[in-house]
Amino acid sequence: MEHSNDFNLTLLRQVLDQSGTAIALFNRDLKSILWTQPWQDLFDLNPEGGQPYAELVPHAPPSWLAAYRRCLDGLPSVCPPYRLKLQNGDRRWLKEKLSPWYNEQGEISGVIVETQPLDLTEAIAQSWQTVFDNSPDLHCLIDQEGLLQRVNPAWHKHLGYAVEDLCQRQSLEYLHPDDLNSTRTAFHDLTPNAHVCFENRYRHQDGSYRWCQWTLVVLGDGQQFYAIGRVLARTSTSPAYAKGDNPEVEQLSQTLSNTLDELRQTQLQLVQTEKMSSLGQLVAGIAHEINNPVNFIYGNLVHAKEYTEDILGLLDLYQQHYSEPAPEISEEADSIDLEFLLDDLPQLLSSMMVGANRVKEIVSSLRNFSRLDEVEMKRSDLHEGLDSTLVILQNRIKAKPSRPEIVIDKVYDDLPKVECFTGQMNQVFMNIVSNAIDALDERDNHRSYQEVEAQPSRLTLTTICNADDTVTIRIADNASGVPESVRQQIFKPFFTTKPVGKGTGLGLSISYQIVVEKHKGTLDCRSMLGEGTEFIITIPISHSDSD
Repeated sequence: MEHSNDFNLTLLRQVLDQSGTAIALFNRDLKSILWTQPWQDLFDLNPEGGQPYAELVPHAPPSWLAAYRRCLDGLPSVCPPYRLKLQNGDRRWLKEKLSPWYNEQGEISGVIVETQPLDLTEAIAQSWQTVFDNSPDLHCLIDQEGLLQRVNPAWHKHLGYAVEDLCQRQSLEYLHPDDLNSTRTAFHDLTPNAHVCFENRYRHQDGSYRWCQWTLVVLGDGQQFYAIGRVLARTSTSPAYAKGDNPEVEQLSQTLSNTLDELRQTQLQLVQTEKMSSLGQLVAGIAHEINNPVNFIYGNLVHAKEYTEDILGLLDLYQQHYSEPAPEISEEADSIDLEFLLDDLPQLLSSMMVGANRVKEIVSSLRNFSRLDEVEMKRSDLHEGLDSTLVILQNRIKAKPSRPEIVIDKVYDDLPKVECFTGQMNQVFMNIVSNAIDALDERDNHRSYQEVEAQPSRLTLTTICNADDTVTIRIADNASGVPESVRQQIFKPFFTTKPVGKGTGLGLSISYQIVVEKHKGTLDCRSMLGEGTEFIITIPISHSDSD
């Protein structure tokens, strides 16, 4: 009889192996009896008969062990998706279905296990029920008529209602009357692949109201909505409070709102300052490392040019006094094309000096521009900062196959050195000039090469020394301009008209803070559609100690 059982198990294993399913069989003591090759491969094991489950799967979570116990009590169970650590150290998302194994007498003899591997998307989808049941926030599914189809246990915790009492009830009947219109509007404005956020008040079972902050999304074809609500600290027990008739509360709320805005602005500025400081240190370090070898090359090129001129002069004398050289010398001169070398070598050295001088200018501009971490005001040459900005942006200014070079007009007044944070003012110049080039490029993308050549893109930099001990820097382009609605918001944080990934909306906001708050100046934007945009920076030449 025992031999027959062994034969049956062997036959069963062969059949299950052919199915390609990962299945294992454990007795009531959860010791292995049978397993298929796919199950063995899935866990990367080489099991032995009678080996405990705890040894084969030592990292099984408590929820799985509880499912095994329920199955041994006669209840088919499911081990929820879990990223299980295997004995070889790998981690895999797995899910198991458990069924009781009955013997011929109808008694439970063990557990039949079917293990299913999952990818991340499947694991998250199947784990959502756990999130729904255990989330501290209010989750609910609402149909097109506004009826609550499903709510999670958090509704009972925060609002006091039994979950079964809420299902198939109208979601709007629990709202504060003053919030009905705004909530209906949120539902009405929602579109597929989008979400809306709003706040309203929900009635607690005791009659008071709780402020809730909601995120609402539309599911599938728009027949159902999914909402996640967070209960806020605010409560209202009377209509007077809910309508905001308490002036002290209104004043406190406004003060807190203003403080929050100030904190956000401060955090934004600190983050940007830290980023620019780190960038400044990086650029300064690179410029310093490049500067030494460039100076070495540039300095030696001067001597190399002199030495070359001397050698060429001596060679010319040889040709004058020894016009009939030996045959070997004549052959070598023809071989190396001496006449071409005599003509090209000076030009080659001159070209090398031009290139080395260009590298020196770039390095000098980087060193000037990188002074972003200076904490004290210094007397600075603003023209130097403007020129450094143009040198760094030269790659965007120069001619391209799609358009000629952007024309740069400089109208510089005789400015004194201005007391300022040099690095921060350079950052302002960089933000504004870079935006101007963006605007010119955007306009030129819709024009042919000939049209751009006939009416070239132009950037004009003007400096003025004013009679009231201030200086003005004007940076203007001849692009398409911006509408008045955009111009009014152009200095607001995170406001941008650029596509996602092309801009953060922080450049002009931070520039405004640097000019107005740090330098007690003004930053204005003027624009006319079809003619261009001009930014006007005005700052004092010097600052008092109190400033």
